[in-house]
Amino acid sequence: MPKMICTVGLLVSFLVFGQCYGQSPSSEGISQRERQALEALFQATDGNHWKNHEGWLGAPGTECSWHGIICERLSAEAKTVSHLDLSENNLNGHVPENLAELAHLQSLTIFGNRLVGRLPNTVVERWLSGQLSISAEAPLLTDVSEIDYESSPSALLCGQHRIVLRADTHAEEYLNQCRNATPNDRTTYCEVKQGKIWWEEFARLAWLLEKNGFFELKPNHDRNVTDSTFVSTRVTRLGKSYEVVEYAGGGPLNLWVIQRSIEGVGALLDWEKSSTQPTYPAWQSPIQQRR
Repeated sequence: MPKMICTVGLLVSFLVFGQCYGQSPSSEGISQRERQALEALFQATDGNHWKNHEGWLGAPGTECSWHGIICERLSAEAKTVSHLDLSENNLNGHVPENLAELAHLQSLTIFGNRLVGRLPNTVVERWLSGQLSISAEAPLLTDVSEIDYESSPSALLCGQHRIVLRADTHAEEYLNQCRNATPNDRTTYCEVKQGKIWWEEFARLAWLLEKNGFFELKPNHDRNVTDSTFVSTRVTRLGKSYEVVEYAGGGPLNLWVIQRSIEGVGALLDWEKSSTQPTYPAWQSPIQQRR
């Protein structure tokens, strides 16, 4: 009988205190700083009108059961938010600065909402470093809205090509082609390709421009060479256009890195449609928007 009482006592101790055999209570929550970061996110994005806000702002210790949150245990005494998925959940507003307090966050999924403004710089830098995976529209990751790139050989009838990439995922490529119907045929036409660029791909390319000092480059770089190639890059950031023109490879190494990166991204895109039009739209001519 005493042995049974002892066993029951241990069981009660385990259920009530959660400390039998060194285990911690399953109801333990995250740190106060992480909870405050989640509360700030809820308030800044009109959490009361989310499609699903089950559990949010519940009692301390319940945070890991809130909708969209996955936690991991840091130690026997501490948990932390490791994954946050609030995609397509009617978030409306901006992501507050103190989301950066979720220092152990491994993935953040917030696409398909009505969020405005850029994510906090600390969060973006963690994404750029590879510490944090983010699934979100490009405008939440970068202030760049369009990248427009053109290569034009000065001595060739054909050979010009232009790539236009936009933060809304639309991508277009224009190739000036020679018809060559006869040996003396000098008629040209434009091949047009349309496709999509992933949000994260566009944002990474935009940040590559930023990190390589594109917006501080002088607008013209050239050499005293006959019959070479003009390479022009125009970027729209916060509604302002920045243009850098290079001739005959006269620019610095960081401009070369930018040019090759834009061409590389364009080459890897999945072009969904192809058509032709009579003329090639150089920068001086407005591009017909296709949607």
